[in-house]
Amino acid sequence: MPVTIAEVARRAGVSKSTISRYLNGMYEHMGADTQERIAQVIAELDYRPNTLARGLKQKRTHTIGAIVANILNPFSTSIIRGIEDTLQEAGFNLILCNADDDPAKERDYVNMLVDKQIDGLIINTTGCNNPLIAQVNQQTPVVLIDRKAPEINIDTVTVDSACGVRQAIDHMVSVGHRRIAMVTLPYDHISPRLERVQAYQAALAGHRLPFREEWLIRTGGDETEVAAKLQALVGAGSHENSPTAIFCANNLITMSVVRALKKMRVAIPDKVSVLGFDDWDWAELIEPPITVVAQPVYAMGNKAAMMLIKRLKAPRMPKKPAIVMFQPELLKRKSCGEQEAE
Repeated sequence: MPVTIAEVARRAGVSKSTISRYLNGMYEHMGADTQERIAQVIAELDYRPNTLARGLKQKRTHTIGAIVANILNPFSTSIIRGIEDTLQEAGFNLILCNADDDPAKERDYVNMLVDKQIDGLIINTTGCNNPLIAQVNQQTPVVLIDRKAPEINIDTVTVDSACGVRQAIDHMVSVGHRRIAMVTLPYDHISPRLERVQAYQAALAGHRLPFREEWLIRTGGDETEVAAKLQALVGAGSHENSPTAIFCANNLITMSVVRALKKMRVAIPDKVSVLGFDDWDWAELIEPPITVVAQPVYAMGNKAAMMLIKRLKAPRMPKKPAIVMFQPELLKRKSCGEQEAE
Protein backbone atom coordinates (compact mmCIF):
# COMPACT_ATOMS: atom_id res chain seq x y z
CA MET A 1 0.00 0.00 0.00
CA PRO A 2 1.44 3.42 -0.98
CA VAL A 3 2.75 5.63 1.80
CA THR A 4 0.45 8.62 2.39
CA ILE A 5 1.30 12.19 3.24
CA ALA A 6 -0.51 11.65 6.56
CA GLU A 7 1.95 8.87 7.47
CA VAL A 8 4.90 11.09 6.59
CA ALA A 9 3.47 13.90 8.74
CA ARG A 10 2.87 11.54 11.68
CA ARG A 11 6.40 10.12 11.54
CA ALA A 12 7.96 13.59 11.23
CA GLY A 13 5.79 15.02 14.01
CA VAL A 14 4.38 17.84 11.87
CA SER A 15 1.12 18.65 10.13
CA LYS A 16 0.17 17.54 6.63
CA SER A 17 0.23 21.20 5.53
CA THR A 18 3.87 21.44 6.67
CA ILE A 19 4.73 18.40 4.56
CA SER A 20 2.90 19.99 1.64
CA ARG A 21 4.85 23.23 2.04
CA TYR A 22 8.08 21.24 2.17
CA LEU A 23 7.25 19.35 -1.02
CA ASN A 24 6.52 22.64 -2.78
CA GLY A 25 9.80 24.21 -1.69
CA MET A 26 8.12 26.73 0.61
CA TYR A 27 10.74 26.84 3.36
CA GLU A 28 10.38 30.48 4.45
CA HIS A 29 8.88 29.73 7.88
CA MET A 30 10.36 26.27 8.34
CA GLY A 31 13.42 25.61 10.48
CA ALA A 32 16.41 23.71 9.15
CA ASP A 33 15.88 20.95 11.72
CA THR A 34 12.28 20.47 10.55
CA GLN A 35 13.38 20.30 6.92
CA GLU A 36 16.05 17.74 7.79
CA ARG A 37 13.61 15.61 9.77
CA ILE A 38 11.04 15.62 6.95
CA ALA A 39 13.69 14.73 4.37
CA GLN A 40 14.86 11.83 6.55
CA VAL A 41 11.33 10.45 6.97
CA ILE A 42 10.62 10.76 3.23
CA ALA A 43 13.82 8.82 2.49
CA GLU A 44 13.10 6.14 5.12
CA LEU A 45 9.54 5.58 3.88
CA ASP A 46 10.52 5.96 0.21
CA TYR A 47 7.59 8.36 -0.10
CA ARG A 48 6.58 9.37 -3.64
CA PRO A 49 4.05 12.21 -3.79
CA ASN A 50 1.18 11.83 -6.24
CA THR A 51 2.30 14.55 -8.60
CA LEU A 52 -0.80 14.38 -10.80
CA ALA A 53 -3.24 14.64 -7.89
CA ARG A 54 -1.18 17.39 -6.27
CA GLY A 55 -1.08 19.31 -9.55
CA LEU A 56 -4.84 19.04 -10.05
CA LYS A 57 -5.51 20.24 -6.52
CA GLN A 58 -3.14 23.20 -6.84
CA LYS A 59 -3.94 23.80 -10.51
CA ARG A 60 -0.24 23.28 -11.23
CA THR A 61 1.74 20.68 -13.15
CA HIS A 62 5.13 21.46 -11.58
CA THR A 63 6.45 21.60 -15.13
CA ILE A 64 8.33 24.46 -16.79
CA GLY A 65 8.84 24.85 -20.54
CA ALA A 66 12.06 26.19 -22.03
CA ILE A 67 12.55 27.10 -25.69
CA VAL A 68 16.08 27.74 -26.97
CA ALA A 69 17.10 29.13 -30.34
CA ASN A 70 19.66 26.45 -31.22
CA ILE A 71 20.42 23.45 -29.02
CA LEU A 72 23.71 22.86 -30.91
CA ASN A 73 25.05 26.16 -29.60
CA PRO A 74 27.17 25.65 -26.44
CA PHE A 75 25.57 28.87 -25.17
CA SER A 76 22.16 27.15 -25.19
CA THR A 77 23.38 23.98 -23.47
CA SER A 78 25.00 25.97 -20.65
CA ILE A 79 21.87 28.11 -20.24
CA ILE A 80 19.73 24.97 -20.02
CA ARG A 81 22.03 23.41 -17.44
CA GLY A 82 21.62 26.49 -15.23
CA ILE A 83 17.85 26.38 -15.68
CA GLU A 84 17.51 22.65 -15.10
CA ASP A 85 19.67 22.51 -11.97
CA THR A 86 17.68 25.31 -10.36
CA LEU A 87 14.28 23.90 -11.31
CA GLN A 88 15.15 20.40 -10.16
CA GLU A 89 16.24 21.67 -6.76
CA ALA A 90 12.90 23.47 -6.44
CA GLY A 91 10.90 20.38 -7.44
CA PHE A 92 9.98 21.33 -11.02
CA ASN A 93 10.26 19.25 -14.18
CA LEU A 94 11.55 20.72 -17.44
CA ILE A 95 10.29 20.31 -21.01
CA LEU A 96 12.99 21.47 -23.43
CA CYS A 97 12.21 22.60 -26.99
CA ASN A 98 14.63 23.59 -29.76
CA ALA A 99 13.24 26.25 -32.13
CA ASP A 100 16.15 26.22 -34.61
CA ASP A 101 15.74 30.01 -34.99
CA ASP A 102 12.48 29.24 -36.82
CA PRO A 103 9.56 31.53 -35.84
CA ALA A 104 6.94 28.99 -37.01
CA LYS A 105 8.54 26.18 -35.02
CA GLU A 106 8.80 28.46 -32.00
CA ARG A 107 5.12 29.41 -32.27
CA ASP A 108 4.11 25.73 -32.43
CA TYR A 109 6.19 24.96 -29.35
CA VAL A 110 4.70 27.85 -27.37
CA ASN A 111 1.18 26.65 -28.18
CA MET A 112 2.07 23.04 -27.37
CA LEU A 113 3.53 23.97 -23.98
CA VAL A 114 0.49 26.07 -23.12
CA ASP A 115 -1.76 23.13 -24.05
CA LYS A 116 0.26 20.97 -21.65
CA GLN A 117 -0.57 23.51 -18.92
CA ILE A 118 3.01 24.33 -17.98
CA ASP A 119 3.43 26.49 -14.89
CA GLY A 120 5.90 28.84 -16.59
CA LEU A 121 8.00 29.47 -19.70
CA ILE A 122 11.62 30.50 -20.25
CA ILE A 123 12.32 31.44 -23.84
CA ASN A 124 15.28 32.46 -25.98
CA THR A 125 12.91 33.85 -28.60
CA THR A 126 13.30 34.55 -32.30
CA GLY A 127 11.64 37.92 -31.71
CA CYS A 128 8.90 37.18 -34.24
CA ASN A 129 6.21 35.93 -31.85
CA ASN A 130 6.19 38.68 -29.24
CA PRO A 131 2.40 39.25 -29.32
CA LEU A 132 1.82 35.53 -28.63
CA ILE A 133 4.40 35.50 -25.83
CA ALA A 134 2.82 38.61 -24.28
CA GLN A 135 -0.58 36.89 -24.40
CA VAL A 136 0.82 33.77 -22.69
CA ASN A 137 2.39 35.96 -20.01
CA GLN A 138 -1.05 37.20 -18.98
CA GLN A 139 -1.84 33.77 -17.51
CA THR A 140 1.50 31.95 -17.31
CA PRO A 141 4.73 33.62 -16.13
CA VAL A 142 7.32 34.05 -18.86
CA VAL A 143 11.01 34.96 -18.60
CA LEU A 144 12.97 36.07 -21.66
CA ILE A 145 16.61 35.00 -21.68
CA ASP A 146 19.32 36.62 -23.84
CA ARG A 147 16.62 38.66 -25.52
CA LYS A 148 15.01 42.04 -24.97
CA ALA A 149 11.42 42.98 -25.77
CA PRO A 150 10.58 46.10 -23.72
CA GLU A 151 7.28 46.53 -25.57
CA ILE A 152 5.76 43.41 -23.98
CA ASN A 153 6.75 43.99 -20.31
CA ILE A 154 8.20 40.58 -19.42
CA ASP A 155 10.86 39.54 -16.91
CA THR A 156 14.19 39.48 -18.71
CA VAL A 157 17.69 38.08 -18.15
CA THR A 158 20.32 39.31 -20.54
CA VAL A 159 23.94 40.41 -20.85
CA ASP A 160 25.38 43.84 -21.61
CA SER A 161 26.26 43.11 -25.24
CA ALA A 162 27.36 46.68 -25.96
CA CYS A 163 29.86 46.54 -23.11
CA GLY A 164 31.23 43.23 -24.35
CA VAL A 165 31.69 44.50 -27.90
CA ARG A 166 33.44 47.64 -26.64
CA GLN A 167 35.84 45.45 -24.66
CA ALA A 168 36.52 43.38 -27.78
CA ILE A 169 37.18 46.31 -30.11
CA ASP A 170 39.19 48.21 -27.48
CA HIS A 171 41.38 45.14 -27.01
CA MET A 172 42.00 44.66 -30.73
CA VAL A 173 42.88 48.32 -31.10
CA SER A 174 45.21 48.10 -28.08
CA VAL A 175 47.25 45.36 -29.77
CA GLY A 176 47.59 47.42 -32.94
CA HIS A 177 44.61 46.59 -35.16
CA ARG A 178 42.96 49.33 -37.19
CA ARG A 179 41.20 47.26 -39.85
CA ILE A 180 38.59 45.19 -38.01
CA ALA A 181 35.84 43.18 -39.72
CA MET A 182 32.80 41.56 -38.11
CA VAL A 183 31.04 38.30 -38.96
CA THR A 184 27.48 37.87 -37.68
CA LEU A 185 24.35 35.80 -38.10
CA PRO A 186 21.24 37.55 -39.51
CA TYR A 187 20.01 40.05 -36.93
CA ASP A 188 16.69 41.48 -38.16
CA HIS A 189 14.65 40.37 -35.11
CA ILE A 190 17.30 39.09 -32.68
CA SER A 191 18.03 41.85 -30.14
CA PRO A 192 21.56 40.84 -28.98
CA ARG A 193 22.76 40.37 -32.56
CA LEU A 194 21.49 43.81 -33.53
CA GLU A 195 23.01 45.33 -30.38
CA ARG A 196 26.39 43.79 -31.19
CA VAL A 197 26.37 45.14 -34.74
CA GLN A 198 25.43 48.61 -33.50
CA ALA A 199 28.05 48.44 -30.76
CA TYR A 200 30.69 47.37 -33.30
CA GLN A 201 29.94 50.42 -35.41
CA ALA A 202 29.94 52.70 -32.35
CA ALA A 203 33.21 51.27 -31.06
CA LEU A 204 34.90 51.84 -34.41
CA ALA A 205 33.65 55.42 -34.40
CA GLY A 206 34.91 55.86 -30.84
CA HIS A 207 38.42 55.00 -32.06
CA ARG A 208 37.96 57.15 -35.18
CA LEU A 209 38.11 54.09 -37.38
CA PRO A 210 35.91 53.95 -40.49
CA PHE A 211 33.00 51.52 -40.73
CA ARG A 212 33.14 49.63 -44.03
CA GLU A 213 29.94 47.93 -45.10
CA GLU A 214 31.85 45.20 -46.98
CA TRP A 215 33.59 44.25 -43.73
CA LEU A 216 30.30 43.53 -41.97
CA ILE A 217 29.77 39.93 -43.08
CA ARG A 218 26.27 38.48 -42.65
CA THR A 219 26.04 34.71 -42.87
CA GLY A 220 23.68 31.91 -41.98
CA GLY A 221 26.60 30.19 -40.26
CA ASP A 222 27.18 27.40 -42.78
CA GLU A 223 30.90 26.69 -42.79
CA THR A 224 31.14 26.53 -46.59
CA GLU A 225 29.45 29.92 -46.90
CA VAL A 226 31.69 31.38 -44.18
CA ALA A 227 34.78 30.05 -45.96
CA ALA A 228 33.71 31.57 -49.28
CA LYS A 229 33.14 34.98 -47.71
CA LEU A 230 36.42 34.86 -45.80
CA GLN A 231 38.27 33.87 -48.98
CA ALA A 232 37.01 37.04 -50.61
CA LEU A 233 37.82 39.08 -47.51
CA VAL A 234 41.31 37.90 -46.49
CA GLY A 235 42.34 35.17 -48.90
CA ALA A 236 43.85 37.33 -51.59
CA GLY A 237 46.77 38.49 -49.47
CA SER A 238 47.34 41.30 -47.01
CA HIS A 239 46.68 44.75 -48.41
CA GLU A 240 44.92 47.92 -47.39
CA ASN A 241 41.54 46.51 -48.37
CA SER A 242 41.90 43.45 -46.15
CA PRO A 243 41.09 43.46 -42.42
CA THR A 244 43.80 42.39 -40.00
CA ALA A 245 41.27 41.25 -37.37
CA ILE A 246 37.84 39.61 -37.32
CA PHE A 247 35.30 40.02 -34.54
CA CYS A 248 32.82 37.11 -34.40
CA ALA A 249 29.33 37.82 -33.05
CA ASN A 250 28.84 34.47 -31.25
CA ASN A 251 30.60 31.18 -30.62
CA LEU A 252 29.09 29.27 -33.57
CA ILE A 253 30.39 31.98 -35.89
CA THR A 254 33.78 31.91 -34.15
CA MET A 255 34.02 28.14 -34.63
CA SER A 256 33.16 28.43 -38.33
CA VAL A 257 35.63 31.29 -38.84
CA VAL A 258 38.49 29.46 -37.10
CA ARG A 259 37.84 26.24 -39.05
CA ALA A 260 37.62 28.13 -42.35
CA LEU A 261 40.83 30.08 -41.75
CA LYS A 262 42.72 26.92 -40.81
CA LYS A 263 41.50 25.12 -43.96
CA MET A 264 42.55 28.18 -45.98
CA ARG A 265 45.96 28.02 -44.24
CA VAL A 266 45.50 31.58 -43.06
CA ALA A 267 47.60 31.83 -39.91
CA ILE A 268 45.95 33.11 -36.71
CA PRO A 269 47.06 35.67 -35.52
CA ASP A 270 50.03 36.16 -37.88
CA LYS A 271 47.88 37.02 -40.88
CA VAL A 272 44.53 37.76 -39.28
CA SER A 273 43.46 37.91 -35.64
CA VAL A 274 40.19 36.45 -34.31
CA LEU A 275 38.13 37.46 -31.28
CA GLY A 276 34.76 35.90 -30.46
CA PHE A 277 31.73 36.82 -28.39
CA ASP A 278 31.01 33.79 -26.15
CA ASP A 279 33.39 31.25 -24.70
CA TRP A 280 33.22 27.48 -25.28
CA ASP A 281 35.11 24.44 -24.03
CA TRP A 282 37.83 24.08 -26.64
CA ALA A 283 38.39 27.80 -27.28
CA GLU A 284 41.36 27.78 -24.91
CA LEU A 285 42.64 24.37 -26.04
CA ILE A 286 43.15 24.90 -29.78
CA GLU A 287 46.23 26.58 -31.24
CA PRO A 288 46.24 29.46 -30.83
CA PRO A 289 43.82 29.74 -27.87
CA ILE A 290 40.97 32.04 -28.87
CA THR A 291 40.46 35.36 -27.11
CA VAL A 292 36.78 35.76 -26.26
CA VAL A 293 34.21 37.92 -24.52
CA ALA A 294 32.65 35.43 -22.10
CA GLN A 295 29.12 35.57 -20.77
CA PRO A 296 28.20 34.09 -17.34
CA VAL A 297 25.88 31.69 -19.13
CA TYR A 298 25.16 29.17 -16.37
CA ALA A 299 24.40 32.04 -13.97
CA MET A 300 22.00 33.52 -16.53
CA GLY A 301 20.07 30.25 -16.73
CA ASN A 302 20.07 29.96 -12.95
CA LYS A 303 18.74 33.51 -12.56
CA ALA A 304 15.99 33.03 -15.15
CA ALA A 305 14.73 29.95 -13.32
CA MET A 306 14.88 31.72 -9.96
CA MET A 307 12.86 34.64 -11.32
CA LEU A 308 10.22 32.28 -12.67
CA ILE A 309 9.99 30.38 -9.38
CA LYS A 310 9.61 33.67 -7.53
CA ARG A 311 6.62 34.56 -9.73
CA LEU A 312 5.05 31.17 -9.13
CA LYS A 313 5.43 31.43 -5.37
CA ALA A 314 4.01 34.95 -5.28
CA PRO A 315 1.40 35.13 -8.08
CA ARG A 316 0.02 38.40 -6.73
CA MET A 317 3.34 40.24 -6.83
CA PRO A 318 3.33 43.38 -9.03
CA LYS A 319 3.50 42.68 -12.74
CA LYS A 320 6.25 45.27 -13.27
CA PRO A 321 8.92 43.30 -15.12
CA ALA A 322 12.30 42.62 -13.55
CA ILE A 323 15.29 43.25 -15.81
CA VAL A 324 18.59 41.57 -14.89
CA MET A 325 21.65 42.43 -16.97
CA PHE A 326 24.87 40.48 -16.46
CA GLN A 327 28.30 41.84 -17.34
CA PRO A 328 30.57 40.00 -19.81
CA GLU A 329 34.30 39.45 -19.30
CA LEU A 330 37.15 39.69 -21.79
CA LEU A 331 39.35 36.58 -21.61
CA LYS A 332 42.70 37.39 -23.23
CA ARG A 333 44.42 34.44 -24.87
CA LYS A 334 46.60 34.46 -27.99
CA SER A 335 44.43 34.82 -31.10
CA CYS A 336 44.88 38.60 -31.38
CA GLY A 337 48.68 38.68 -31.24
CA GLU A 338 48.65 39.36 -27.49
CA GLN A 339 52.06 37.77 -26.91
CA GLU A 340 53.83 40.14 -29.24
CA ALA A 341 51.94 43.27 -28.19
CA GLU A 342 51.79 42.63 -24.42
